[in-house]
Amino acid sequence: MLTIAAVAENKGIAPERIEVWVRRETTEGLRWRTRFVVGVELGAGLSHRERKILFNVARRCEVHKLLSGELDFEYRGDGIPA
Repeated sequence: MLTIAAVAENKGIAPERIEVWVRRETTEGLRWRTRFVVGVELGAGLSHRERKILFNVARRCEVHKLLSGELDFEYRGDGIPA
């Protein structure tokens, strides 16, 4: 949400509102799978181009990159970091 607001301000885009929600869906099986469903509401009054700019920036933000990339965990004993 902060990324969308910052880019909107920088580009002079004035969304009626910025509302973002995230729902997590986890399924169990041989491997756990977690899926994030993201909703972005910008209100009325924006052109198609302005909406596209703001949706694209949301998909390219650092948090989105972290959550959509492959995650790997490495555990070590005694609580001592490598």
